[in-house]
Amino acid sequence: MAAITPSTFDPLLAHVNVRLQQGVPIVDADWNLLDDIRKFELRAFLKWYVGDGVPDGNDGFRITGGLSNSFTIRAGTQGPPGSLSNQESALRQVGRFIVDGLDVFLHSDLVFTAQPLHQDQSGSAALAAKLGVPVIAPLTTPSSDHRVIVELDVWERLLTPDEEPKLVHTGLGVETCARTRREWVVRAYPESAPGPHLPGHSYATLALLQRFNGQAVTSDGQIIDRRQRRLLLPPAHLITDMLGIDPYEYRAGQGRPPISIREAVNALLAGQLPTTADLSVSPGPGSDTIRRAFVLDSQNGLAAFWVSPRVGSVNQIFATRLDLATPEAGFAPAVAVTSGTTHVEPTAVPLPNGEFLVAYQNGLISNSTTDVVFKRATLAGLPAAPEQTLSATAGTADETPFGVLAGDIVTFFVRQAATNTWFFRRYRHTDNTFVDSTPVALPAPAAAGVAGGLHASVAGGVVWLAYVTTAGNTMTLARLTPTAAAGSAVDHIIPGPLTGTDPFVVGVSGTEAMVFYKDTQIKVVSALSGTWQTGSIVTIPSTDTDTQPAAARDANGTCFLLATRPVSGAGNEVFLRRRDPATGVWGSAQQVISNPSNDQNPHPVVVPGQGIWVLWRSDRPGSGNFDLFAKRIVTAI
Repeated sequence: MAAITPSTFDPLLAHVNVRLQQGVPIVDADWNLLDDIRKFELRAFLKWYVGDGVPDGNDGFRITGGLSNSFTIRAGTQGPPGSLSNQESALRQVGRFIVDGLDVFLHSDLVFTAQPLHQDQSGSAALAAKLGVPVIAPLTTPSSDHRVIVELDVWERLLTPDEEPKLVHTGLGVETCARTRREWVVRAYPESAPGPHLPGHSYATLALLQRFNGQAVTSDGQIIDRRQRRLLLPPAHLITDMLGIDPYEYRAGQGRPPISIREAVNALLAGQLPTTADLSVSPGPGSDTIRRAFVLDSQNGLAAFWVSPRVGSVNQIFATRLDLATPEAGFAPAVAVTSGTTHVEPTAVPLPNGEFLVAYQNGLISNSTTDVVFKRATLAGLPAAPEQTLSATAGTADETPFGVLAGDIVTFFVRQAATNTWFFRRYRHTDNTFVDSTPVALPAPAAAGVAGGLHASVAGGVVWLAYVTTAGNTMTLARLTPTAAAGSAVDHIIPGPLTGTDPFVVGVSGTEAMVFYKDTQIKVVSALSGTWQTGSIVTIPSTDTDTQPAAARDANGTCFLLATRPVSGAGNEVFLRRRDPATGVWGSAQQVISNPSNDQNPHPVVVPGQGIWVLWRSDRPGSGNFDLFAKRIVTAI
């Protein structure tokens, strides 16, 4: 037996090399430590970065049946060797399997019972004793239905010269360096009584055999393959080809798709857009209510503002934010923007410096003395920020504000209940001053009792707007130039004959816009070259039961329409339609939000490079306690 100093290798010591010094003795411990270091690093790479199993192009160690109380272990091949060397060609023709970083070979098909260590083989007990391992237990005809685990058992041992005489140097007559040999066997155990795992051995499951009472033969149909297969380190350009990003950025967690490519392809094959899972925004007691206050801020985040009576059963304005760089972290804890008496109907405008302008109504709609006020601060600073008056008209309720930003001017719209009139007032955020000393009336009176009947959108430096007016829910369409004098700021006015409610405006440019609204069905009217196309109104088919339309348009001109629709057994659900920019044709409706309760009030936000994020309220508990949810509609990988 070779005389070898016991190994001193310990991976936790982090020794990575052994350096030979001048004028010192060479001992076996140093040489062997160097070998152990290199072997450990190779095994660690194979185990943790490649994995256990069969390499691509090989089918080694596949288990097949058809034998009485036995099975065949197949070698498999890797195909024609081509121009490879004889040695490499031979390696390509054998079955291979990596177990715990150890690569083992199977040169030809092998029957389970023909293994030298199998109990039924002559001399197996002596061989097992020599190797220090148990014999391979045989399979017997089952007396009951059960499953059998087939395992690959791998270990290493020191070879002796009597096994391999070539280890003895012919000129010296003694053994020089010793050799270590890798051994393996295939064992089989009942699943209910697996065999022992010995120290220093590595194991991998190859298959499960389903065996039946009284049947000695296990057919191929009763064998479940449990090998990990097709191990391969793919070329780096595969990531670039599939996702269009640098492989190093991908490995750092950047640019990864929000869903698997498989999920995306399956959704597209079904004619739908893929979506991420529903994301809870800020669950809490009391029913949460939203308007159009879901905005993309200047710091790459989505901020949501809503009303909730979660503190003291009094409605207050709350806010939260989702960092789009780490959406998996979820929304931040909610911030109470207001406190004290009732505050409702929030609108929010993100400013370039990271602050928000949040306007709201300081009382209930039924209260004729309510005013509209606003705060300006970062999200964290809003609770302590002072309130500033936006509209406080004596003798009437100022209510239902809505704000948009164009350049350095925020245009707020406010409704006065006594005259059913919408007003606008402009605020310059760069110097914290009002452009208009008092609110300025819009051209047509608003409809009585139509809260939230105005919506506006900015494009090309102008504000496109639509609001409901008194005569039979007719709508007024207009354009406002924020930098113009108050008397000439509003133009392109169409005070009818459009009939509808719930207007939602999508600005395209300084001369183009789209207004979605609910009539008998959901319809859309466009402004082209500065002219409203009231004679060419488009009716979106099969939307007669849809309400609360909300739309978005991406940089490619594709339009996305979300709407609430009654669904049998679920109250309401949210559906999505897509308009092809080339044909102008609207596709079929896709149910993008679904649960057994009630989903409603969707509001989409286009995020460049990410697709569309949508916020909505949902009665998930089914008890009338609506909470807010968000998800991403993936329009580009």
